[in-house]
Amino acid sequence: MKLHAFCKENIIIMMFILMFIIILPAAAEVIYIEETGFVMEPPVGWKVMDINESRWTFKDFTGEAFMQVKIWPGNEYDSAQALFEGIKTKIGADGDGDIFDYYGREAVFSIIDFSSGGYDYTGYGFFADGDDFDLTILSFTSPESASLLNDYIISALDSFALSPVLMNSPGPVSRYYLESYEQPERIPAATVFENELISWMVDGHSIETSQMLIEREAAILADFKPGTESGIEAWKRYYRMVYRDLYSRLDYPASLLLEKMRADSSADGQPEQIPQRLLSWVQGFEYQRTGGSDLISPLSAAAFQVGDCDSRVLLYILLLNHYGIDAALMVSTVYSHAMAAVNIEGPGARVDVGGTGFLVAETTANVAIGMIAADMADPANWTIIPLMEREPWN
Repeated sequence: MKLHAFCKENIIIMMFILMFIIILPAAAEVIYIEETGFVMEPPVGWKVMDINESRWTFKDFTGEAFMQVKIWPGNEYDSAQALFEGIKTKIGADGDGDIFDYYGREAVFSIIDFSSGGYDYTGYGFFADGDDFDLTILSFTSPESASLLNDYIISALDSFALSPVLMNSPGPVSRYYLESYEQPERIPAATVFENELISWMVDGHSIETSQMLIEREAAILADFKPGTESGIEAWKRYYRMVYRDLYSRLDYPASLLLEKMRADSSADGQPEQIPQRLLSWVQGFEYQRTGGSDLISPLSAAAFQVGDCDSRVLLYILLLNHYGIDAALMVSTVYSHAMAAVNIEGPGARVDVGGTGFLVAETTANVAIGMIAADMADPANWTIIPLMEREPWN
């Protein structure tokens, strides 16, 4: 059975230490549990509710949704299935689960129902077996609130990473969705880069599951009022969740494009020309939007050379970051547009990203890096979102 059912502008980031949890910033919490290395970013408004040496509990701003992360001795259960069954027995829960691989650990993802303190709860469970420790995460709400808060409890669970390294990989839920397919769906992709055809195979299931995350996170974002403090923080989290989910999915096309650029022996083959060459490529995409979120998965954009400003900008930044080039996302509700900002030398318009001037990059018009339309040039109307974060573990 399968269970498919913008600017850190001149901000001094304050780190608040609660026992061994580091949280930054207060409005959109990236939570790093220093002792274990766990990282998570629940939806805006979720807060730490209770902690002890082996359990961390979070709740949302309504007080109706919760997530509990708990570690167990590694020798207590000998498999993920045994862990799942054991925890179900401990809390008197009902539910079915599927086994999948979570980056080398056997894991179970489940729908789970249980009662606690006289209240009924329903939600999702993640159970990962390990020699060093076993891990359980329950993300849940009341049956009465389930339809309203379902996306939130899934998103909270999916924001978890076992270590900072996995912050550039799909979370537990997205990993489960992808692993639940028995075989990849190999779809031919033909990318034209600088008049040369690059043929490769893209996994249709990877495109599908990345789009599922985009639509889920867009539904959460739609609950926040644009322009408000919480709305801006939700906007930032939305793009960070998409970035995190897509980064490793783009490893292969990123390597193909880099190989092509390195093979070019002309002057334009120099590393400093990579940002402009990639920009020219995404500028040539067919303009296309999708229903719901209006954001086509950047993996689909790379495979079929389609997308609107958001898709192209995210793809562009993801590829630059693969090559070690720092870039940030620029978004504007005033202009209904998105651009990139790139940390490279050269002439042109710049925006401030954490005290450094990044060159602007327009992905939907055939212009050079550093150029921006005069009617979109007011920095006050742009929100800057660094996606390659400088987090406390660095």
